[in-house]
Amino acid sequence: MSLPLPNDPRVDTLREVANIGCGHAANALSRLLGGRQVDLSIPRVLMTGAMAAAGLLDANAPVVSASLGIQGDALNGELLLVLPRADGGSLESLLLGSQPVEQAERDSVMAEVANIAASACLSAMGRLTGWKLMPTVPSLHRGGAREALEAAVRGRPGASGMVVLEARFQAASVPPVGGQLLLLLERESAEALLARLGV
Repeated sequence: MSLPLPNDPRVDTLREVANIGCGHAANALSRLLGGRQVDLSIPRVLMTGAMAAAGLLDANAPVVSASLGIQGDALNGELLLVLPRADGGSLESLLLGSQPVEQAERDSVMAEVANIAASACLSAMGRLTGWKLMPTVPSLHRGGAREALEAAVRGRPGASGMVVLEARFQAASVPPVGGQLLLLLERESAEALLARLGV
């Protein structure tokens, strides 16, 4: 089975899977933010190497991100939550209050946000497929966006040929909080996912 091409109907299936998974992640973020509305863009699907996916990010922009590996039946890849540094700071302030806190506490709350979002996303995907999917412990990164992506896929043999599912989110908060959710699947995992869905 070959990977779908951009005009392949299977792209729509992958986009719908991403829409459902990321939608559940957005709902989890909304609950975490006290019920504030979190809007989600229609996910994009790219058949590319992981490094080429850096074009989705402002490569040199400072970000705070958390990557989590996917554990479970047939899926190998990473889920990456990326926020511009200012938005990450806003999210931390919303959750921790305006009083100064240690960097370790800020890191801990960002990792927990990523864990909650990733768990919601993978749980939704698991219900679609019948697979049991769980995230690994989050790995936090503060620095350039390209570095965050490289760190997320470092050591993955399938990183040269991946399916990247990307969605943007925006929370109706003051100050505003927005970012990206990227699901990076190795080639065999994307094929297994499509086969599992009967596409």
